Amino acid sequence: MDNKGKTMLCVFLAGTLFIGAILLNIWYLALIAAFFDWLPLPTGWMKFGGKVNKKALLLHISLTLFAYGLLIAWIIFRIQILSFLFLELWWAAVVAGFFITS
Repeated sequence: MDNKGKTMLCVFLAGTLFIGAILLNIWYLALIAAFFDWLPLPTGWMKFGGKVNKKALLLHISLTLFAYGLLIAWIIFRIQILSFLFLELWWAAVVAGFFITS
């Protein structure tokens, strides 16, 4: 499997686990999902090569960090709406990440 495939598999696993964590209100499942979401970064799988869209990259990074801030707030304060806001922003970050190499 190539790097892009590994990255997409990790994002798929993360998204599935995030949805389960939020719907079932299981905060530690979100931490497992976050592991899979961030796994492509230290492994270097996110380096696909080619031209990088800088605006999409900055948007992806900003949305991801803001989304994870909401996730941490949900875990600490246990306010359920924060988890749904996290999921919405996380998905927007995934979409922005798709446009990085396109």
